[in-house]
Amino acid sequence: MEGITNHDVWADNNNKAASPWSDNGVSSMLGSAISNLNMSETLESARANLTETIWGNTDKPSNDPGHDVAPTANFNDLNNAILSPRNSSNASEDDDDSQETLETWMKSVRKTYHPLELDIVSIEEIPEREGLLFKHANYAVKHLVDLPNTDPPKNRTVIRRYSDFLWLQEVLLKRYPFRMIPDLPPKKIGTQNLDPVFLSKRRTGLHKFINLIMKHPKLSKDDLVLTFLTVPTDISSWRKQASYDTSDEFTDRKISQDFVKIWRKDLADKWNETANSIDKLIDTWSKISILVDRHEKRMKVIANERNLMKTMIKEFGDMSKFLYPSETNPTILDINNGLSIINNHIDKTNEHIDNEIKESKEKVSPKFRIFTDILLSLKNVFERYRMMAANNVSILQKHININLEKLDGMKGKPDASGQEYERIKFTIQKDRKSMYEQSNRAWLIRECILEEFTIFQETQYMITYAFQEWVKLNSKYSGLILNEWESATDHALEMPLATD
Repeated sequence: MEGITNHDVWADNNNKAASPWSDNGVSSMLGSAISNLNMSETLESARANLTETIWGNTDKPSNDPGHDVAPTANFNDLNNAILSPRNSSNASEDDDDSQETLETWMKSVRKTYHPLELDIVSIEEIPEREGLLFKHANYAVKHLVDLPNTDPPKNRTVIRRYSDFLWLQEVLLKRYPFRMIPDLPPKKIGTQNLDPVFLSKRRTGLHKFINLIMKHPKLSKDDLVLTFLTVPTDISSWRKQASYDTSDEFTDRKISQDFVKIWRKDLADKWNETANSIDKLIDTWSKISILVDRHEKRMKVIANERNLMKTMIKEFGDMSKFLYPSETNPTILDINNGLSIINNHIDKTNEHIDNEIKESKEKVSPKFRIFTDILLSLKNVFERYRMMAANNVSILQKHININLEKLDGMKGKPDASGQEYERIKFTIQKDRKSMYEQSNRAWLIRECILEEFTIFQETQYMITYAFQEWVKLNSKYSGLILNEWESATDHALEMPLATD
């Protein structure tokens, strides 16, 4: 099998991605194959049993066009052959049925995720600080809706520290290593924790973290997440007394045959294309977000300069009497009155600018930043997949083949050791079992990642929402400011240009 690159996250090889496995009778087939490996089994029949056990086929693979692949085919080519071989006459029909079922599955999964819904958890910093040497901040974490199977305080509010959020992220990464778990804001220590700007940004980051989790269809139902939001006691104290499991979500699960049937090779291709482009996408979107933020800063500069302009206009009007004494030149009074009216319009335009900056900071910029957070969480899934989804299925298969040849060579030889024969047979049994477990886990990971990639498709509407709000904000305040300048123009045109 070909080696994998960092950009080919779903291709099978010895180190990275997993080999497929079907759930239909796999356990019984595995047990049968193990128990039937006896002294009279030929090398050919043993390999046939091995093929049936590992790939879930009911017939031996062959080079006949009616079979999809041989047992040595790579990951993406095994998509439809693992359950049963298909002949060429009905392959096209099966593909159509599979595609229709896949679309139904994806539509069902997407309906579970609603990233545009309102946030349901609020976080506020508590002014009083704790700690002898290093003061730390506490946060009032309040859920705004009823949470299932919980017994929260009457005010739905619990007190949490940054370290409690860190613990929650750590256990979620253990339980759901291939889910889109958001990042936390960075932690600072000592006097940096007293910086109000840093504390405000960290509170915003914690707010985004917990609300992204609560919008996730799987993470939001996790018992430790619900505990985090509802148990009134200190989390660190609760952890010392409670017993909780951090095993990953694949423990004691078997892949569904229905999912194996609907899997298609092009899904892996699309996933790899996304993995290859995710860094560039994050970079581009981050630059868009920066430009949105820069617009706010530019508007502040404009407002400051206009305030300075207003001050200078007033000072000039006050001093103009020394140039144009009103006793002999009363027209200057009308000009100064016109300048005062222009100053009033500058005040109003600055008021609009201040409101625009506030709305942009509160309503527009966060919509751009939250999408960056989601892109980063997807990228982290790619990276964890590369680091954690390794298996050695193909190596085990080679070992089994070698040991089967050894057994075949020992038959009919009177000097062959029965103890050695039993040892090799036991090794084959153990390797077969390990292949089953690893292949099953690999398929569960594939199902999990496809679920994540499917619900991620719903986030495309966040792009629409962000730009809708940005355009509406610019249109709204551009119109208001334009109205002020048109009114200022009317007044300016009334200022005298000549002596009557």
